[in-house]
Amino acid sequence: MYIGLSEAVRGASHVESDTVCQDYAAYKTTDTYAIAAVADGHGSKKHFRSDIGSKAGVDVAIKAVEEFCSDPGEFKRKFQDDPDHLITKIQKFIIKNWYDVVNEHYRNNPVRQEEREKLTDEELSTIKIESIYGSTLLVAVLTDTFSFGMQLGDGSLVVIKQCGEAYMPIIDDESCPANLTSSLCNSNAIKMFNYFYSYEKPLAIILSTDGLYTSFSNRESFEEYNCLLASQLNDIELLKSRINKNFIRRTNAGSRDDISVSIIFEKQMLDENLINVQMQVDINKNKAAIREAEEKAKQLQRKARAEQIRKEKKLLEEAEKAAMARKAKLKQTKGIENVEMPSPDEVKDGEE
Repeated sequence: MYIGLSEAVRGASHVESDTVCQDYAAYKTTDTYAIAAVADGHGSKKHFRSDIGSKAGVDVAIKAVEEFCSDPGEFKRKFQDDPDHLITKIQKFIIKNWYDVVNEHYRNNPVRQEEREKLTDEELSTIKIESIYGSTLLVAVLTDTFSFGMQLGDGSLVVIKQCGEAYMPIIDDESCPANLTSSLCNSNAIKMFNYFYSYEKPLAIILSTDGLYTSFSNRESFEEYNCLLASQLNDIELLKSRINKNFIRRTNAGSRDDISVSIIFEKQMLDENLINVQMQVDINKNKAAIREAEEKAKQLQRKARAEQIRKEKKLLEEAEKAAMARKAKLKQTKGIENVEMPSPDEVKDGEE
């Protein structure tokens, strides 16, 4: 039996500005497969309907996988024959249908006056309809014989192995230029997708938007956190409550961005391997303690080095002051030596 969980929390910055959450997360489980999806609307001035775009992305992605999985046997056969081709077809299906959904929404909902107020007429005229709804998208699919995931834009996809270890098969958004997030609204979005697939059955797959990753100081800590989430999947309702509270704390203290997550797993697989994940959590705690001790040692070294530099600088300043004082004294002495003394005759004449 496949089980899923999804949760989204409005970012601290959006709470303060009284704007909507632009993340969206959902999942779908059946007897033969599970789908997880998250999306992060861009939220900048020209993407003023990105909350609608992110929901459309998640809904369309789930629909796409359902469409291709309508015949599970045929879907598995095609995946075994050519997984790259099949995944690319799903990506194309998602992009086409997302465009159809957002354009239909635009036709039924012209730009309102309150939406126009943040843009000049010239700015609005240059924005493509799709850009108004711009969003990232992450999708994962889990079956009894294989799994795969797709990523367009930033965010994180974490696989929990049966041994309990967590790893990220897709790292960073390397397909796009610096300062430009890949998006469903890009004209060449199909070329910006990254994906992975595996025939090793994982214990769970966890998707999250970048608001979660950026609340951690490093990738290792982030992966360990995902392992901790997996260790609590045996009580979904309790975990959802904990996730909600933790995400609120993280957005307030860290990223200040929306945070959303979607998790899928197979119950029997979890029951058989939960002890492995819990043991890995203990190992991770020890690793974290070692990292913390090493970081403290480095801080002490940096502090000692800074103190040494300060002392050396002070000694140098004192040496320079002493040198200047000697130079001034030498100059004064030299000046006295160079004073012209009167001749004896001059002294005698003067006396007379």
